Amino acid sequence: MPPDPKPLTLARFRELIDVYGATPARWPDQERAAAELLLQSDASAARLLAEAEPLDAWLDGYEVAEIAPRLRARVLEVPALAERKRRRFGMRVAWAVALSCLVGVISGAWSAPEVSADDDEWSELAQVSFYADIDPVGEEDEP
Repeated sequence: MPPDPKPLTLARFRELIDVYGATPARWPDQERAAAELLLQSDASAARLLAEAEPLDAWLDGYEVAEIAPRLRARVLEVPALAERKRRRFGMRVAWAVALSCLVGVISGAWSAPEVSADDDEWSELAQVSFYADIDPVGEEDEP
């Protein structure tokens, strides 16, 4: 013999009706027996159920109209359109980055001073900066 169900409050009974409707077969199995006991013993529960039955009957009888084929096709096309837009946006960002890099390289090449082999200052500066990081062999231990 199964154990007696835990007593159900009227507030929880109202929640069951609001969520699952006025048909006890739709209520959760673990609460159905307690709800039916409350329904038999409490007139307020019976009144709540009676008030919910017309709405339940109307909702059960409601039929959704068939969706027009063109509308259905347009709705199903939305994810594909979003994916194409996302890809186009990504390509635009990639082009913008590539173009800005190109502009940076070109402007750097245009604004760089020209160095001639005859210009002693620049060649001397280049030699100093190039050779400054190279340690001569054996001189690193000298004080």
